Amino acid sequence: MSLQIAICDDSPEDIIKLSEALYAYNDSFQITVYSNGEFLAADCLENENLFDILFLDIYMPSLNGIETAAKIRAVMKDVIIIFISFSNEHYPEAFEVFAFNYILKPFNPEKLNRVMDQALMMIDKEHRYQIQFSYKSKNYRIFCSDILYVESRDKIILFHMVDNTTMQCYAKLDEILNQLPGNTFIRTHQSFIVNIYHVTEMSENYFRVGPSTINISKKHFKAAKDKYFDYLFMHMNGSEQ
Repeated sequence: MSLQIAICDDSPEDIIKLSEALYAYNDSFQITVYSNGEFLAADCLENENLFDILFLDIYMPSLNGIETAAKIRAVMKDVIIIFISFSNEHYPEAFEVFAFNYILKPFNPEKLNRVMDQALMMIDKEHRYQIQFSYKSKNYRIFCSDILYVESRDKIILFHMVDNTTMQCYAKLDEILNQLPGNTFIRTHQSFIVNIYHVTEMSENYFRVGPSTINISKKHFKAAKDKYFDYLFMHMNGSEQ
């Protein structure tokens, strides 16, 4: 699998070490390097599909890694962001931009390989998982990763998408849930299913998904909370090793 990877770090030595480790993992990777977060953000904003994975150093002049990630995440919801840093003090902030992982310098090659295994597995699933449905004699197929949340309203199923469009069909919410990948979609309410990947905040009674607030009923709260934190743990697993 030939992936487009960006490394953004103001340390030439660290860029060389990480590049060599990534090429050792898979020599078909296409790697582009940046020493400045502003240049990377500008390229990503101009071309949203430029990279599959971003490695961002936390401590950089002008625009640090967290700030760079926030700019990029505003327009690129699916790109995998992995932070690299000498300190874990910014670990909580990584969740705010939905980082995939957080690797401490000097990085452990075995840890990097485990993170890459997980990242490639996610990318493969995102390209594979699709849902099919029909509406008014037309057939549709959409990528599950492009769904923010699913809503049941007046016997109509509404798919709220990352591009702010809405698609619809006639079905029961349970039927749709059975077609979605169980590791990334959560039933939160009798009328809602959310895509964990796009959740930016969780409280006692709602998930924030994109610009929307999705209710969590008492019936579904424990299961929704457990699955959400299991998902976060899986993607940040071992980040302090």
